[in-house]
Amino acid sequence: MKKITSLILLVVTLITFNIQFVFAQSPIEEKPWSKYPDNSQREFLDVNSFYTSIDKNQYEEYKNAKLNIRETVYFKDINKILSKADKYGKTRTNGNGFHPKRQVYVFVTVSADGKQMKKAVFDAETQRLISASWDH
Repeated sequence: MKKITSLILLVVTLITFNIQFVFAQSPIEEKPWSKYPDNSQREFLDVNSFYTSIDKNQYEEYKNAKLNIRETVYFKDINKILSKADKYGKTRTNGNGFHPKRQVYVFVTVSADGKQMKKAVFDAETQRLISASWDH
């Protein structure tokens, strides 16, 4: 009787240990947009007010620019805005973790001679720079 009880206890312990080991190994799944969720129903600064508030070391339009774009769009539409400057050089951006309906500010400026372009994308809610590039 003692052997049977010991055997049952051993089996239960092994099963419990195995289950705990499996759960410890499984990653806790985050929602794909948990860090940057949909914020389409919220209101933020208009794009021009935001532009005047940003640090000019992060983005500044060229003086006498041939083209300036300032738009507030959903994350999923960033490349539609960037494509408006394709004749000066193609650029696209993407990113993981951003909900397609997350609001962002998109800025593009092209120098007067059309040879240089700056692009910047900021998250409207956090006001952080998401992506940027400068052609020199």
